[in-house]
Amino acid sequence: MTTDELSVQNIVGQLEIAWNNYDSASFAELFVEDANFIHIFGGQLDGRTAIEAAHRLIFDTIYKGSQARFLFQSVRFVSPEVAIVFVRAHVKFKEGNEMREIETRPTLIVVKE
Repeated sequence: MTTDELSVQNIVGQLEIAWNNYDSASFAELFVEDANFIHIFGGQLDGRTAIEAAHRLIFDTIYKGSQARFLFQSVRFVSPEVAIVFVRAHVKFKEGNEMREIETRPTLIVVKE
């Protein structure tokens, strides 16, 4: 595995750690300032500030106490500086008194700085 592939896997791991610590600031810090984020319901968040605020809200409400697992699936480098990263996310959370689980397929575009 190349250094760049390991760096991409590290980003996915950092997202998981931030989620499981309910740390919206650390979660958002992994995104560039003008990032676009499409959430699981199809809405769009524009910019790191919006990403942080939305995650702060969900960590305090619907995903309070949740546990997430972000699994790196594959990476495709479209240039030496840009990669498309495929991830599987599995989130366990409580809705009312019932445990729920959802699985999503985040796709990240990672830029080497």
